Amino acid sequence: MSTTSIQLPFFQGAGISKAGHKIALAIRDDDDFAVMIVHVLGVERLCASIGHQEAGAVLQEFFLELCAIARKNDTVERLGDRKFLVVLQGLRNRGHVSLAAQKIERIAAKCAATKLQTKPLKTSIGIVMFPEQREDESELMRLAEVASLDGLQKNESISFYEPQSAERLAIDWGLEDRLRRALESGDLDLHFQPQISCVTGDIIGAEALMRWNEPEIGAISPDVFIELAESTGQIAELTHFAIQQACRLLGKWQDSFPGFCVAVNVTPSTIQNMDIVDTIKSASSIWGVRPGALTIEVTENALMTDRDASHAVLTRIREFGARVSIDDFGTGYSSFAYLKQLPADELKIDRTFVMGMLTDESDRKIVEHSIGIAKSFGLSVVAEGVEDAESLDYLRKLKCDIAQGFFICKPLPADDFEAFCRKSAGMAEPAD
Repeated sequence: MSTTSIQLPFFQGAGISKAGHKIALAIRDDDDFAVMIVHVLGVERLCASIGHQEAGAVLQEFFLELCAIARKNDTVERLGDRKFLVVLQGLRNRGHVSLAAQKIERIAAKCAATKLQTKPLKTSIGIVMFPEQREDESELMRLAEVASLDGLQKNESISFYEPQSAERLAIDWGLEDRLRRALESGDLDLHFQPQISCVTGDIIGAEALMRWNEPEIGAISPDVFIELAESTGQIAELTHFAIQQACRLLGKWQDSFPGFCVAVNVTPSTIQNMDIVDTIKSASSIWGVRPGALTIEVTENALMTDRDASHAVLTRIREFGARVSIDDFGTGYSSFAYLKQLPADELKIDRTFVMGMLTDESDRKIVEHSIGIAKSFGLSVVAEGVEDAESLDYLRKLKCDIAQGFFICKPLPADDFEAFCRKSAGMAEPAD
């Protein structure tokens, strides 16, 4: 990995995923390459030590350092607050890939230790090789995720995917049975991250985020249990639980907070099944929630898996009156022609671009273009990943509608979220 910069995606008639597009091309050309999922560990400890804003700066510095050491044909992409994707072209030797992974480990350690005099960051790096595993781009990324989780269990910082990894994870942790029991016992919970109007600063709703605190294991990442639910056929139950709980709480809050909207994320397989429409109708009826108070979030790439099926389902959802939001916009590869036809109410700009827009021209252009595209199609815009006042001010100047991020508030349990909203609105706590 030599020193060069990575060109971030730019709109040229379509939204392009750097990594997904690069992987798809390499598969088509039958090239050798490696896919890495890099999880940064101990972020909660880092936030507690130096604060969310400084911790965010460390993670952004780590991302920029990864971009700086990448070779011309390599790709680096930020998937979330603490997860990164690296695609290394032309490497079929595990030894060479291991050296690259070790370099990434050293970068993570340096970013925290030298800049903030704190303990070094640690990573869990999962790797899958092509053509060792001949799969499509989404499956290769999933297998790299499995390798990372397998490494965590074995206390190995670098782990290559092995076919038995996923099976061993499920057996050793017993997660399939534990998840089934959690659905029955209520161990799953929803946290809510507030969303505010960029114009007024008022809280207008929230994104619902599922959490699982397993009694014996402890907190289990949504990346783990949602993937598990998909692979074991429990995703429909998980989705039903999320929508029912969101509507139950909306029914409780709607008198105190009229106009509130709660967004629930759904997976690609869910959005291709008409059953979700019945789930939404049933939950809204049971809890007396107006349909427009519920937003269904689906990623841009999920819509490309089966266009006809997802289009039909989203159309039915909107006909009922619920809202549809396109999540992670700018990271996928849908065409503008398809976006124009899409039954949607809202675009949600991926946090990667929002977090980098004040320091990276490419990210700034993506945010500006995303807002312009949304407005031209009559859609509202949500910017997630708002980490500071400067970013919020800039989004206001761009006429962004809604903002979400740690600068506003971290995700909160339902009771804490309600208290936060009451305090923000100057309302008294309800009497017991």
